[in-house]
Amino acid sequence: MNPTASRVPTAANRFKISSCHDYSKYSAHNCQKIWRSPFTLNFLGLPSPRLTVTMAVLMHLHIVIFLVLAFSLFTATGSDPASSEEESLPKFAFGWLDDKDTFRAGDIANIKIKVLEHADRLDRNALKPILTVNGKMGNSSYVSGVLYDFAGDPSDWRISFTVITVGLFNVFIEEHNFQVFDSSMHFQVEPGQMYPSACVASWMNLMNEFEAGMRATILIILKDAFGNNISSTGEDPSLYKFTVSSLYVNGSVASVPNISFMGSNELGYIIIEFIVVQAGDLSLRVEGDNETLRGSPLPFKVNPGPLEVSNCMATWNFEPNGWQLFSKMEIFICQKDQYGNLVPGLYEFDAEVVEKETNLSIPVADLHFEEVMAGIQLFSFSNLEPGNFLLTIYDIKHNKSISNMPYAYTVFVGYCDGLKSVVNGSGLNNSIAGEVAEFTVYLKDLYQYPSAVEVERLQVQIVRESDSYYVSPTISPLHVINGSEPTRRLRYGATSPIEIAPSPSFELSNSSVDSTKVQASSFNVVYSPDKSGIYEIHVFCGNVLLNGGHSFTKEVIAGEVNTSLSGVLRFSPKVPRLIKNEIIVQLLDSFQNPVFSQQSRLKLEIVSHNNSEFSSWMFVDNNDGSYTVHYLSKDVGTYEMCASFNGISFSPCPFGVNVYSSEYFPSAYSDTISVWEDESIAFDALANDYFAGDNASIAEYTKPDHGSLLQYGRHLRYTPYKDYYGNDSFSYTMSDINGNLASASVNISVLSIPPQFVSSPSLVQVTEDVLSPRFGGFFGFEIRYSDQMENISIILTAQAGTVFLSPMLMQFWEPMWSGLSVNRGGEEAKDLILEGRVEVINFALQSIQYLGNQNFSGNDTIRISTRNKNGKNDLDVPIIVEPINDPPFIHAPEFIILKGNEDESLIFDRERDKFEFYIGDPDLPTFPGGDINFLVIFSVEVNDGFLVANLPAELIDTTELKLKHSYMWQPLQTYVAISKHFAVKASGIRFRGSVNDCNSIMQQLFYHGGEHGAVLTITLNDMGNHGCYPDSDCAERVSLPLYTKAAVNLIRKRPMSSFVAHALGSAIVIEFLVVFSFGVLLLFFICKCAILLVNERRNRHMKTSEPCIVQSSYDRTPSTNLSQDATHFTGCFSSSFLPGSQLSNFRKRSHRLSGKGESSRQAFRSCDQSQRTSLPSFKPLAVEKEQS
Repeated sequence: MNPTASRVPTAANRFKISSCHDYSKYSAHNCQKIWRSPFTLNFLGLPSPRLTVTMAVLMHLHIVIFLVLAFSLFTATGSDPASSEEESLPKFAFGWLDDKDTFRAGDIANIKIKVLEHADRLDRNALKPILTVNGKMGNSSYVSGVLYDFAGDPSDWRISFTVITVGLFNVFIEEHNFQVFDSSMHFQVEPGQMYPSACVASWMNLMNEFEAGMRATILIILKDAFGNNISSTGEDPSLYKFTVSSLYVNGSVASVPNISFMGSNELGYIIIEFIVVQAGDLSLRVEGDNETLRGSPLPFKVNPGPLEVSNCMATWNFEPNGWQLFSKMEIFICQKDQYGNLVPGLYEFDAEVVEKETNLSIPVADLHFEEVMAGIQLFSFSNLEPGNFLLTIYDIKHNKSISNMPYAYTVFVGYCDGLKSVVNGSGLNNSIAGEVAEFTVYLKDLYQYPSAVEVERLQVQIVRESDSYYVSPTISPLHVINGSEPTRRLRYGATSPIEIAPSPSFELSNSSVDSTKVQASSFNVVYSPDKSGIYEIHVFCGNVLLNGGHSFTKEVIAGEVNTSLSGVLRFSPKVPRLIKNEIIVQLLDSFQNPVFSQQSRLKLEIVSHNNSEFSSWMFVDNNDGSYTVHYLSKDVGTYEMCASFNGISFSPCPFGVNVYSSEYFPSAYSDTISVWEDESIAFDALANDYFAGDNASIAEYTKPDHGSLLQYGRHLRYTPYKDYYGNDSFSYTMSDINGNLASASVNISVLSIPPQFVSSPSLVQVTEDVLSPRFGGFFGFEIRYSDQMENISIILTAQAGTVFLSPMLMQFWEPMWSGLSVNRGGEEAKDLILEGRVEVINFALQSIQYLGNQNFSGNDTIRISTRNKNGKNDLDVPIIVEPINDPPFIHAPEFIILKGNEDESLIFDRERDKFEFYIGDPDLPTFPGGDINFLVIFSVEVNDGFLVANLPAELIDTTELKLKHSYMWQPLQTYVAISKHFAVKASGIRFRGSVNDCNSIMQQLFYHGGEHGAVLTITLNDMGNHGCYPDSDCAERVSLPLYTKAAVNLIRKRPMSSFVAHALGSAIVIEFLVVFSFGVLLLFFICKCAILLVNERRNRHMKTSEPCIVQSSYDRTPSTNLSQDATHFTGCFSSSFLPGSQLSNFRKRSHRLSGKGESSRQAFRSCDQSQRTSLPSFKPLAVEKEQS
């Protein structure tokens, strides 16, 4: 065998070697043997003749592979316990039952739930999914009646709901406990069946005023029970069975128009056209399947058309059969159009009277036309000639006469007076139905003489007020004109089986021409009314109404009770025990008139053997011919009873009544429910009712006035009409298994939903620290609310700002905001609260402004909460606050006291110094790049000495120094980095770094200088890297750098404290005040001494100069020219005080002032001489003023 052949690996050897990595099948020992063999080296692709592998290398390789496998296994199984827990949760799948995802409004949709994995770990009590349709959770305006059915087998679990709104909808199912999030399902809803009372009727183009004969058009919007529009395109509109009828104001039917066209337009709406005929203010009732449509009745007005002469008609209140001579003929002419409507206005007609016998026209002198009411005019003239005539009323312009023309009438000779004639007799009094009544008529003229007329001229009308029932009387003359007395005999008449009439008989209905020529002045009238009620009797002589123009009134009451026609009207064959039940009996006479007030003659009797514990009450008159009696039975069983009148039983007799216990009969109780105005609600109307057994049903129910009602077995679904809120109700009747009925009502409260936003801005952009918008407010806010008059409230809140209301424009008319109330609320009084009507609120929402908190920029939200009495609705509007580049700030004191007199002192010591010493930028908290990327240029420099700082190594490239006696910044030339820091020493240091770097270096800065200190200048530049420039338009995104500078005095010695400085200043001020006070006091005493000295010298001078003054007074002589106020100067002057020139001038002035110059001089000279000899020294001048 070739030794090299064994080194070629076989397929089996390869498999084994790859399997050595599976430590569950192979031991480490066996694998090591394989790795040691030369065959293994060949398998690894190493040429064995050229490669020598040591045992240590192989062992290290094996250990590395083992560690890698162990780490991967640990990572897959034990490193993520959350993922393993998630994998152990049950998995769900959702789908439509029977793959049906298209429904009609009102259908019940079912979502089937399928558990895929770990069904054994499922706790159905913890399964609480949430169904959301188009963003609305649970019951909403899209779906209703959401039910979760998790009973029974998990394969039958489902979610069911009723679809109520048309459209395409997305379903989102969420369950937090089992981490279920499914949004893959959609469904389509189409309109349901037409619901007539939900359909909306309106006038086409809102046109509701017409002229008779015009075509009117109404528009019908078909809707289902949930208010969804139904398109009728492609369907026959006649299938909907729409009818129209016009109504008077009181609701009675005026006419039923004929529908000329019924079809649909391009939008699928029903169009109905008909011709309006009847004029007036009417309303149109539109019905479908005998149900009134919404909006019906529709008010409309029909104006009459043009006058049609041939349709005009002459009428009378009472048409006589003759006109008395010299009486006035009065005829009402009804002016009508083509369709018989009265046309207002006084239309000009002509009239012509022609005598029948001669066919000649008779002139009429007092022909008169007068409009008495709209469309009716009174035509009158006097009858001045007897005879038979033809009257024609016509329009000469169109050569047409009005209808029923010519009118034939007779003017007879008679002088009957309506007030003087007498009508009396028992026939005018009240009577009993079926009895014969008669009265007598005596015709007299104005002077109370008998006035004979032909028999046919007397007419009697007997009419019942309630229904115009007419009784035909028989009229017979009592005295003919020749004075003979006719005999009377019994004869058969038309209205009564037997009546008394004279012979010959002259009846109005069958008298011959000859007999009517007989004249008489007194008549006998016989009639027999067989219907009970109130009658009016009119007696006419030709056209003259007797009894002064008034009618007679009488009452006909019912006769005796006819027991064969009377009987039990209504009773219940099954009644409960211990409850009062009723039986109704009706009493009629022989003419089927209801008989009243006979309750005392009625009696209810028990004819069966089972009559124990049975009681009855007296009959009660219902005032309509019926009587009610109540009875009560205390025991169950079958009772036979009869009702009798005066001992005569009615049919049926006996009639049976089965008495049951109360539990046998159902009891219905009223329900009270509430629903939002845009939702639908289903409820079990029989849930609170009692009935025997488990089987009961709703037999019938009435339609609510303001909503639709659908029946789903025992459940009823009520949906209010669109935009309706308030109260609604309907009644229903239930039937149990025995056919027993019970009725109750359902009271519904339709709640108005909180105001909803019709529109709102999707995003609002504002500027930092600027009230935005600057003019007006944000556009796009509009709310909708059903009740236009109710006051609602809106609260506007911003998380990082404040909402304001901008000033509104002035309005000179009544301002819209007159009903607006604006307040502030919330903990910090930042909430803006608006209260008022929806119209006012919408107006105020156009003036909303926003101002962010100081230096705030970024994202914010305005929450708008609308409230009414039933709840609230929230809307969040996102806001982007564009940043503005704010200037940086430096917090540093005015001076810093350096520690001791050391050459190198730490400027700021955290443990020693309590003041703030740092820099910052207001834009840093909202900078999107974070603190590290917010770079500033920071510089510190001193005017004397050096600054020493230890900077991080990453600032080497941006560090600049200012050396002593240099004004230029120079880049760093040399440095020594130790522990990623380098030290610098210069009079100025500048670098670009983060705010944290600046504060760190600033608080570790050393000063090296002289004993007198220096001024430290700190400069900070934000490089304009965040926000726009404040004075620019932020829309252009323009930014400029801003900087701040601060100067700090570095001193060695501690300055005087504020207390000492204030004390020293106060001492100086007090010293000044004391010295000033002493000075004032000294000046006061000096002045006082001077004054005393002057007074003393004056007194001495007065004593020495007294002779001179006396002498001068002797030299004066009185004179009239002397001034009354003379001033005298006395005194002596030395030559040194007054020189010669000045003395002469002084004397001149004294001369002018004195009244007599000579005496003054003498006096002066004498005084002067005396003074010179006695007092050679200086003396002051004395001035005296003498009163003359």
